[in-house]
Amino acid sequence: MSRCDISIRYDQSDRTYRGGDTVSGEVHVQVNKDTTSNGIQLTHYWKTHGYGNTDSGADEIEMLAGDSELRAGEDLVFPFSFVAECQPLTYRGHHINIDHYVKVAVDVPWAIDPKDEEEFILLPGKRPPEVTGQRDEIVVFTSKPLMQFPPGCLKAVYVFVAVAFFPLIPIVLLVLGAFWAKKKMLASRLGEVELQTPHQVVGVGEDWPLELQFTPKKNCQINGIEVKIRCRESATSGSGTNKTTRHHTVFEKMHVLELAGEFTAGELFDQRYSVPFPETGAYSLNEGSNKIEWTVEVRVDIPAFPDWKSKQTVQVLPAEFLDEIAAQGDQRGSAQQSVPAVESPATAATPATHDVADVPVVPEIEQPVTTSAPSPEVLELVQQISVANRFGSEREDLIAAWSDRELDVVVNVDRVTTTFGSTVDDAYQNGQTIQGTVAETDQAIEVLTRSAGSLEDLSRGDQWRSRVMVSKWDSLYNRLVALEVDSA
Repeated sequence: MSRCDISIRYDQSDRTYRGGDTVSGEVHVQVNKDTTSNGIQLTHYWKTHGYGNTDSGADEIEMLAGDSELRAGEDLVFPFSFVAECQPLTYRGHHINIDHYVKVAVDVPWAIDPKDEEEFILLPGKRPPEVTGQRDEIVVFTSKPLMQFPPGCLKAVYVFVAVAFFPLIPIVLLVLGAFWAKKKMLASRLGEVELQTPHQVVGVGEDWPLELQFTPKKNCQINGIEVKIRCRESATSGSGTNKTTRHHTVFEKMHVLELAGEFTAGELFDQRYSVPFPETGAYSLNEGSNKIEWTVEVRVDIPAFPDWKSKQTVQVLPAEFLDEIAAQGDQRGSAQQSVPAVESPATAATPATHDVADVPVVPEIEQPVTTSAPSPEVLELVQQISVANRFGSEREDLIAAWSDRELDVVVNVDRVTTTFGSTVDDAYQNGQTIQGTVAETDQAIEVLTRSAGSLEDLSRGDQWRSRVMVSKWDSLYNRLVALEVDSA
């Protein structure tokens, strides 16, 4: 039997907090044997787990008790509270997971310390101070010290690198030569291509603006102009010669900006677009061995000729980090405006521009009083969810038991977005997703529809009724996911 049994109890039964919230609760220490203690310590921190090496934040330590004699039979209670960090946020991915923990240990001299550790979920909340509203450069959240070399060692490193890479100089020259030749070939067709992308920082669900401009030197056929958005996890384990990295594509979507057509020599092509980013919990991460990277690649597809390409990394952050700035009229407001094609001399010779800004702007208004109620069956399901243990498999098992039943649901709408990369059912890709709460309850719900534009008139505060089948339980967001049933 352990000298002490420790339990950690949060004030929130679902252990869910937002950045900047006060995380509080009680630590219960049941003493089983007379024990000398050098102190009882509470630590809160975050760390990654999964395939890669563990990355973690700094430990924040609080002493709950000092040196003392603990007597068998005592039941000690220690309240605790601390302010939750703003980031990194809880993430459950394929190779990478990020979790926040509270750990309590009783320091027992010359013995194994009794301890307990419990996780809590951190969602977007307060905007981190590093996010200032500037969109033209990546936000750096962590400052890791660079390796310092003594002056003599630094010179030796330079010499070693020069010697090691000297045999590779011919290969490097060949690569540079091929790159230069490709650039000259493209310039002979398209001229100098100028791509402007003012936002390196993007909020989930936002539109990403770009402008493409060039004056072709020759008549030029194209198969189209497209942009590819991709999110990828990279998790590295081991070190040195034993280091291995695994990748997993979280999201990938191709948007067509221009269809096949022909450019006319000497006529300016100058078009502006806005590309929607998906709703996601896979925010950008760069923590040593664990990374979540978002990239955008713009490509002009030229038949039987090298394609013009430009690829860059962007930083995807929670919309909550940027909403406050948007309310003050910063760049996000302008990015969410519809950006149609600009008329130019080249318009007649090029295919029609397709505006890909199909994520509707949802106005911020207060939720009205509910005027319509869901079916009793839905309310029964919500009640069963509320009493089920969130941190086991009860809720997943409950959803599975209800998955073959059609239900009439009323949603208090929070936002409407275009569905991208649905992992639930391919038939719902490119439809629309309704997010909100089940009417007359606080239960979050997400409904995927096959509709592609018919729900654009819905805005925050509206009510939407539909017939659905429950599909799965989103444990990270404590949210019910359902699929709209065709009304036939």
